[in-house]
Amino acid sequence: MEKRINIRLSRIANVLMLNAGFFDNPGLLNGKMGIAIFFYHYSRYSKNKLYEDYAGELLDEIYEEINTSTPVNFENGLTGIGWGIEYLVKNGFVQADTDEALAEIDNAVYKHRINSPVLINTGNDLFGYGLYHIARILGHEIDDNDLNTLIKKYHLIFLADECERLLEHKSYSRFNIEKLTINSFNSILWFLLEIQKLNVFPFKVEKIFKTIPEYIEKEMLKSCDNTGRALLLRLVESSIETVKDNTVRDLLKSITGKIDYDEVHNNQPDETDVLDFIKDSWQKLVYAPYLANTTGMKFHYKEIFSIIDNEYNWNKRLENLTSENLGLTGLSGLALGLLWAQSSETKQTYKANHTVIQT
Repeated sequence: MEKRINIRLSRIANVLMLNAGFFDNPGLLNGKMGIAIFFYHYSRYSKNKLYEDYAGELLDEIYEEINTSTPVNFENGLTGIGWGIEYLVKNGFVQADTDEALAEIDNAVYKHRINSPVLINTGNDLFGYGLYHIARILGHEIDDNDLNTLIKKYHLIFLADECERLLEHKSYSRFNIEKLTINSFNSILWFLLEIQKLNVFPFKVEKIFKTIPEYIEKEMLKSCDNTGRALLLRLVESSIETVKDNTVRDLLKSITGKIDYDEVHNNQPDETDVLDFIKDSWQKLVYAPYLANTTGMKFHYKEIFSIIDNEYNWNKRLENLTSENLGLTGLSGLALGLLWAQSSETKQTYKANHTVIQT
């Protein structure tokens, strides 16, 4: 099976190399940044520098394509691109001083946040500002006498206030959304866990955590997103370990039994399971270390790969290929999932990512 997986990975890489340069989305989840991350991993796995060189070309294109109309969101815009650069540097794929390399993106993200109160556009967005600003402080020297550190912490404090408005005050109208989906909520909960570890604004964070159990009960348990619920469970389990309030901790413990999901997929997987497999792969990328030492969802990997490897399904996937499904939420995420599943290199990267970003 390993030989078949390697053949499939090679074919996916060829498809991506033929198509990635022809679309203009520079973003992380749906664009070139995510594809570049796959190629850096694939180059390390296959020991083929050709793929590393191609990934470098994609990075050059990304920087050339960034302009004043580039959105700020995590999926397609600046916060995801900046997060991707931090990821590549921290995992040794590229060498750079990210404080210098990301100076323009830092300024653009800050100006956009000041000029627009909308931190989440649709209620299904990931909390890009939070994900980005955490990436910008983790792994860097934290010196409270240093102006750069103080600026980074200021961003986190501001975002904590915004999380309070969303979760406690439910001020959705301010953000022009009806409610948060499990995707948005998971990214916000991840952000709160990270600033708690950094001991930034601890009183406010503990106060926000008091709203989490009720919010999960009323809103998140309704979600049918299997992969999102699996991640939610991991995040809640991490919250139980860190929350200081005993009442909140007990409420979170009671909730873990209610966040049910199909932990093991059916014995006869279908394309829906492949989509879950893809989402699980990019969630592992974004939410390490919370998924680094777990399997995320448990898949009948051989059965799912048989669907991926089936020539009819493969040709159908190619026929439906568009700029919308080349990135980490599509073909690149599928390829990254195959690497996650069989590569000891990716396991080491998870460990490295966990270790490097600790402060």
